[in-house]
Amino acid sequence: MPPWSETRSLMLLALAVTTGSAPLAWTYRTGNYSWAVAVSSDGRYVIAGSDDMHTYFFDTSSLGGKPSWIHDASGYVRHVVVSSNASYAAAGDTAGEIFLFRSPVLGESASVFLADSAIEALAMSDGGAYLAGGDRQGIVYVFRTSQIYFPLWRYAVPGGVFSLSLSQSGALAAASTHGGLYFLGDMSSSSGWIWSFKNETSFPYVAISRDASYVVAGGSDGYVYLLNSLGELIGRQKLGGAVSALKLSTTADTIVAGSTNGRVSLCLVQGGLAETNSITIQRPVTSVAISENGKRVGVADLDGTISMFDESLGTPLWTFDSEAIVHSLSISDNGLVTAASDDTGSIYLFNEEVPERTNQTTLGIAFVSIICGILLAIYLAKGKKTSR
Repeated sequence: MPPWSETRSLMLLALAVTTGSAPLAWTYRTGNYSWAVAVSSDGRYVIAGSDDMHTYFFDTSSLGGKPSWIHDASGYVRHVVVSSNASYAAAGDTAGEIFLFRSPVLGESASVFLADSAIEALAMSDGGAYLAGGDRQGIVYVFRTSQIYFPLWRYAVPGGVFSLSLSQSGALAAASTHGGLYFLGDMSSSSGWIWSFKNETSFPYVAISRDASYVVAGGSDGYVYLLNSLGELIGRQKLGGAVSALKLSTTADTIVAGSTNGRVSLCLVQGGLAETNSITIQRPVTSVAISENGKRVGVADLDGTISMFDESLGTPLWTFDSEAIVHSLSISDNGLVTAASDDTGSIYLFNEEVPERTNQTTLGIAFVSIICGILLAIYLAKGKKTSR
């Protein structure tokens, strides 16, 4: 009779056919590095930028990942955003161009605004009413998407712009390369910065809640900071290494942050910051994502591994090895559609909603059950013969 270890190995091999496989729907290769990708909230559309000086727009249901359209730029396209219903999308490049695509589902027609220098950050309110861009010289531009040619508001922060985030009402949080965090109130009522926050560190990552009641910032000093709408520090969580990625689910009031020391932390906003779980992946984190419902948490590391976890960050659901540095992750509100972009210029779409995949998984599970049953029957039958 074959030893149980051999039979068990065969059973595990059969199980590996379906367990933990990434739901990769398609891959599209651009002509150069890709630093930015964004998924619409319903998971139906993806916008991506590339150093080949093009912006790409996809319908996620397209076969083979063929772009719906490709738009030319004058510089490297390293920042992209899309509104919740994909009624608006935007891209920014190193030539200082900000492209606004109205009704991008219908075509690539774009309005263009030329900033003073390379675009270093881009943000859009959920509904698409407001768009903000920040450039290398530290100029922040805020627009109504109904009028892109003339900024609603323009302001300079010390140094360059590190990151931007917009609330539903257009309240803006901006981080400067010189270390300051700045908050601008509602567009309809504010005429300048309401407050600024400095703590002897820079903030490469910033996110604002939908109602602008709090701001989250990831610091180069290895801490995640939580500030209220008055600019008061109400929470701080240590990661260890410099914060290298940060995303916020405003519905679940949950933050996921990754660091250069490989630590990933999941924190709940409850009048302060409460860490609910953390893991260490041994490699620097390059990007994170969290679905708006908080049910999915995505993590990418320096080796190119993309890992999807459940809401507790405790159970890995699937992994994928891109074999290149993943610069950007984005996820739909329900957590079932994820896009990623990497150093090879590849755009990856992972779709757990695809009916065909559901059918394949069901068939795969049935196949595995049959194989396991056959192996177990052989093992028991040979066991009986041996005992005689």
